[in-house]
Amino acid sequence: MTQGNDGPGPKRPSRWQRRLQRLSLGARNALEIARFGRLTEPYQAPFHVHHQERTFRLRRYDGQSPVDPIPEPILLVPPLMVASEVYDISAEISAVSVLLRAGVDVWLCDFGAPEREEGGMERTLDDHVRAVSRAVDLVAEATGQNVHLAGYSQGGMFCYQAAAYRRSHGLASVITFGSPVDIHRNLPNVGEGAAEQLIRALESVISKPLEEVEGLPGFLTSTGFKVLSLRKEVGQLVDFVTKLHDRQALEKRESRRRFLGGEGFVAWPGPALRKFIDEFIVHNRMISGGFVIDGRTVTLADITCPVLYFVGQRDDIARPQSVQAVQRAIPDGELFEVGIPAGHFGLVVGSKALAQTWPTVIEWMRWRQGTGERPLRLRDEAQTEPLEDPEVAAFGEIDVDLELFVDAVTDTVGALWNRFGQWVDDAGDAAKSLRFQLPRLGQLERLDAGTRVSVGRTLGERASEGPDRTFFLWRSRAFTFGDADRRVDAIVKGFWRCGVRPGDKVGVLMGARPSLLTAVTALNRLGAVTVLLRPTDSEAHLKEALRLGQAGACVADPEHAEALRRVHAGDVLVLGGGGPERAVGAVDVIDMEAIDPDEVRLPADFEPNPGRAKDLAMILFGAARAGGGLRAIRITNGRWAFSALGAAAACTLTPDDTVYAALPLHQAGGMLVTVGAALVGGARLALADGIQGGGFPPGLADDPAPFWREVRRYGATVVFYAGEMCRSLVNAPFHPADATTPVRLFAGSGMKPAVWQAIEDRFDSGVLEFYASSEANAVLANASGTKVGSVGRPLPGSADMALVAWDFANGALRRDGDGRGRRVEVGRPGVLISRLDETHPGFHGGDGGERVARDVFAEGDRWWISGDVLEVDADGDHWFRGRLSEVLMREGQPVFARDAEVALDAAEGVAIAVVFPREGKLAAVVVPARGATLDAGVLSTALADLPAARHPDEVAVVAAEAIPLTDGYRPLKGELRSRWGVAFQPTFARRGSAWGAA
Repeated sequence: MTQGNDGPGPKRPSRWQRRLQRLSLGARNALEIARFGRLTEPYQAPFHVHHQERTFRLRRYDGQSPVDPIPEPILLVPPLMVASEVYDISAEISAVSVLLRAGVDVWLCDFGAPEREEGGMERTLDDHVRAVSRAVDLVAEATGQNVHLAGYSQGGMFCYQAAAYRRSHGLASVITFGSPVDIHRNLPNVGEGAAEQLIRALESVISKPLEEVEGLPGFLTSTGFKVLSLRKEVGQLVDFVTKLHDRQALEKRESRRRFLGGEGFVAWPGPALRKFIDEFIVHNRMISGGFVIDGRTVTLADITCPVLYFVGQRDDIARPQSVQAVQRAIPDGELFEVGIPAGHFGLVVGSKALAQTWPTVIEWMRWRQGTGERPLRLRDEAQTEPLEDPEVAAFGEIDVDLELFVDAVTDTVGALWNRFGQWVDDAGDAAKSLRFQLPRLGQLERLDAGTRVSVGRTLGERASEGPDRTFFLWRSRAFTFGDADRRVDAIVKGFWRCGVRPGDKVGVLMGARPSLLTAVTALNRLGAVTVLLRPTDSEAHLKEALRLGQAGACVADPEHAEALRRVHAGDVLVLGGGGPERAVGAVDVIDMEAIDPDEVRLPADFEPNPGRAKDLAMILFGAARAGGGLRAIRITNGRWAFSALGAAAACTLTPDDTVYAALPLHQAGGMLVTVGAALVGGARLALADGIQGGGFPPGLADDPAPFWREVRRYGATVVFYAGEMCRSLVNAPFHPADATTPVRLFAGSGMKPAVWQAIEDRFDSGVLEFYASSEANAVLANASGTKVGSVGRPLPGSADMALVAWDFANGALRRDGDGRGRRVEVGRPGVLISRLDETHPGFHGGDGGERVARDVFAEGDRWWISGDVLEVDADGDHWFRGRLSEVLMREGQPVFARDAEVALDAAEGVAIAVVFPREGKLAAVVVPARGATLDAGVLSTALADLPAARHPDEVAVVAAEAIPLTDGYRPLKGELRSRWGVAFQPTFARRGSAWGAA
C-alpha cells in the first residue's frame, strides 16, 4: 500500500523543546508579575458609592437583573481585618455577581483599609456597629424596604450586634456566615470553665502589649493565615510554580492569589481590637448579653427578626458549637440553620459557596417576601454535595490551626492545651479562687477595728485600677468606674456647700437609681453617716426613722422630695433625676444639681475616705420585733466590708460577672451584699428598674417575662434574691428559653428547698443560700450548694457563733449549774448566738437589752441572741428551723412551723405554703399551682413523713394575691394570722391523723 502525496506532517517538539518552551513562558510570566505585580487588570464588580462617612462608605452594586427582581435589598458586612472584596474576589467566585444575576439589590458597608484612612486606626468597635446600623437606615430610606443584613465571620457578629442595638427596626432578616456567638465554645477539647481560664491567661499575656499598639496591621493578618495554615500555603506555592508557564491558569487564579497574598487583609484598629477581646472573647458577652454599644447595654435576645445562620462543618475558626450558640442567645427567636461542608472561607468563597451558600440566601430572600418556596437546604430532604472546582477549592481549607495560634501567643498555655482536656475545668476553678477569692478571704481574716476600709475608698480603688471599665448599668445605659468616681467627688463638694460635715447624719430617701448609690458613697467619702430611709414607709414611720437616726439634713430624689419635705423640718436637698432644668418635685428645697462643683473649694486639710472599720457608715431600718414600729440597725464600715467581701468570695465574683440588683437598696441585702459584692468584686452592677417593669415580679403569680428581659439585656450572671422572690420564676409556665439564661448563680436568703431544686433543674443555675443576722456579724453560707436547704457554714472572718440550748417553754437561754450556756449536740435544735465586738456592735444605742446574753461561756463575754433556731449536722452544715416566735409547744416539746411548711411546699400541685402558730394551733395557708386542685389526699401525702404532732391543724386554700409580702418578699405571717377566719376560712381540718373538710 502506498502513501498519499500529502507529505510528512509537522514535526512534534521533543521533550526538551517542550521543557524549554514552558521555561520560557514561565520566565516571561514571572518577569511580568515581578515588574507589574499582576498579569491582569484588577477585577471589581461595578458599583457606585451611595453615601460616605468617616467610618464607612456605602456601596450599591450596579447590574441587578431586571428579571424577577427581589424588592428587599441585602446589605453585606465584611469582617475587620478582611477587605470588603471577600464578597467579590473574582468574576468566577463573586458572591456579588451571583446575587445580582438573581435579581438581588446588593449593598455593601465598606469600612475600607483603616491604615489608609484618616483616623482609621483610632476607630472603636462601637464605630463599626454604629456604621452598620446607619447603613441599614440609609438602605431602607433609599429603597423603601426592610433590609436583609448579612455578614461573614466577624461581620456577622456586627450584624447581630447592630440588629440587637436597633431592636431589629427596619430589618427583614439577619444572615450570618460562620459568625461565633459563644467564643468560649470555640476552643477544641476544652470545657467552658477551662476555656474561661485559658482565655484569661491569654489576656494576661497580651493585654499590656495590646495597650501599646496602634492595632494589628493587615500584613500581620495575612502572614498569620499563611503561617497558621502552613501545609496549605506550601501546597498553593507548589501549585503556583508548576503553573507558572500557563498564563490562562494564572489569570484565572490571579485575583484569588493576590487576595490571599495580602491585598485581601487590612488592619484592625487598636481600640476596636481591645474592646473585641475584652467584651466578646474574655467576657463572652455575645452569649450572655449585656455588652455595651455607644453607652447602651445590648443583648442578642432583643433581636426579633428572623435569623438565618450558616455553619461551616469543617470550620476550625468559627467552630460549629460556637456558631450554633445563637440558639441560646436568642431563645425566643425565629432561627434557621444551614450546615455547609466547608471551612471558614469556604462558606462565602469557593465552589461550596457558589453551589450552596448563595443560592440558599437567594431562596431565603424570596421565601421571606412570600414569592418563593422554603429554601431547599431548610427542608428535610437529603442534600447532595457538588463536585469542587479545583481552582477554587482551596478556599474551603484556609482555616487557622488553633493550637498553633495559642502556641504563638503563649507557649505555656499552648503546650498544655489538648493535654488538659475536660479536667481543666476544676483547675480553672482553682485558678479563679487563687486569683480572686483567696485575697478577699485574706482581707476578711485581717479586718480589724482600725482597718481603713469604706465604700468610698473601694470605689476610688476600682476607678484607679480601671477607670474605663463598666461599673453599673441602668435603663440600658452604661457608666464606668471613672464616671461614678468623678460624680461622687462632685457630690461631695455639693454636700459640703450645703453644710454637711464629717460625722453628720444625713437622711437619704430615694428609689433604686444611680443617684442613691452616689449619695451614699459621697456621704461615706466625706465621713458623714447615711440614714437610709425606706421609700415604702408611711409618713409616721419616716418620722420615726428620722428620730431614731438623728438625721440633720436630708436628701431625696425629685420623686420623693415632697414626701420628705412633709416629714422633715430641716434642710431638704434634691439630687438626681436629670440636670438643673428638671422639676425638683417640691418647694423650699435645695437643688444640688444646680451647684457647680468647680466653684466649691474643700479645705486644705480635708481628708476623703477617712473611715475605719469601727466607724459608723450607715443606719438601716427594719420592722421592730414587736409593736409594729421600727428598729435601727447600725452598719459600720467593717460590717459593710465584711458583707461585701464575704458575698463576693462566696459567689466567686470576677470582672466577668454582671450582678443584677433587684433587692431593695435600703435593705442590708441590697446595699451591703448586692452593691457591695459587685463593687469589691470588680463586677458590673445592673440596677433593676422597677418603674419600667424590671426586677422580680411584684406578686407571687405575676408574669416573670419582664424580669427575664432585663436579665438578658444586661447579661446578668449573678442574681441576688430574698425570701420568696424566685417563687414566681418557678411557678410560671415552662418556656423553651428557661435553660438558656445567662444566670449562673442565684444567691440570697430565705429560699425554700422546693424552689431551690426547681431553680437548679429548670434554669441550670446554681443556688447559694446565705444566713445573715442583720444585727450582728453572723454569716453562714452554703458555698458548695450540694445540700439543698442547708445554709452552710460560717464565712471566714465571721464572728464566733454557737448554737446554744434553749428553754423553749420559758423563752430563755438554758444554763447549767455554773450559770454557763451549753452548745447543742449534732442534730439538735438550738438558738444561734454570735459574739459581739467593737467592729460590729450590731444595734443602735443602749446596751442591747434582752437581745444580749452575758457570761455565756466565760466571765465578761457578750453574745447577740439572733432569735433564730438552727441545727448543725455531722459535717458542720447548718439548717434553719425557724424563728423563736414561730415555735409551738406540744406535749412539752417544741414544734417548728417550718417543718410542715417545707413539706407542704414540696407537694405536687402546691405553688406556695405558709405555716404559723395561731391560738395554740398550727395554721397553714396554701396556694394551689396553676390548674391544680388540692384535696385531703394531697395534704396526707405531703405530710406523711412528719410525725402527727408536727402537722398543721387547719389548712386554708387561697389565691396567691391573698398572701401579703414584705418588701423583702417574706410572707407577713402576722397579717395572715389576723385575717384568718375573716378574709378567708379554713378549707381542711385535721382529725387525728386524717384530713377532711373543715
